[in-house]
Amino acid sequence: MKQHLVYINDRPLRFAAFAEMEGVRVNKEGYVISESEFSIEEVVNGFTDYPFGQEVIYLCNDPDVSWKNFVSLFTLSVAAGGVVRNPENNLLVIFRRGKWDLPKGKLDYDETPEHAAVREVKEECGLEEVILGVPLMNTFHTYTEKKKMILKKTHWYTMTADASHDLVPQLEEDIEQAVWMSAEQVRAEVYANTYRSVRAVLDEYFSRG
Repeated sequence: MKQHLVYINDRPLRFAAFAEMEGVRVNKEGYVISESEFSIEEVVNGFTDYPFGQEVIYLCNDPDVSWKNFVSLFTLSVAAGGVVRNPENNLLVIFRRGKWDLPKGKLDYDETPEHAAVREVKEECGLEEVILGVPLMNTFHTYTEKKKMILKKTHWYTMTADASHDLVPQLEEDIEQAVWMSAEQVRAEVYANTYRSVRAVLDEYFSRG
């Protein structure tokens, strides 16, 4: 049984099996609760009551079943985006609503995640050509829109693009900047002011060398 991870208000909630407890990385930032104490509905409704900033680990008999119960509480939204590298090995990042982010966006009707990822990167940053690479990972995070609880699944891919022309941030999507940064700049500047899910995507990218 695999673990499931979702970000609620930029805080991670991890679903793990009782039998796998020894394999769960728990440190001073981890907060463990059990399905024998709280239902998944109670966890979601009371999430802000748990110690701020800590990862919450939800121990259950079957993480897949608990995850399905969790998903059933939300309306699912699907998006796609990419970690884009240029020939100088710089990475493409955007600044939106006060935080650094990676280009991504919702899938159009009957659109594949691969096509949406390339389209959104082009639209959000003004790129003319983007070459799709390999799948990187999927992330999940929640938010509320018009009193409706949304669970967003984002498909992430590696990509490459030319850096010979100016980037044009998509202002109507509240993107203030679209810039190329070195890996060192990303670690120093982006990591200090971004979402945990974005850091997870970048960590996965860097781990692949």
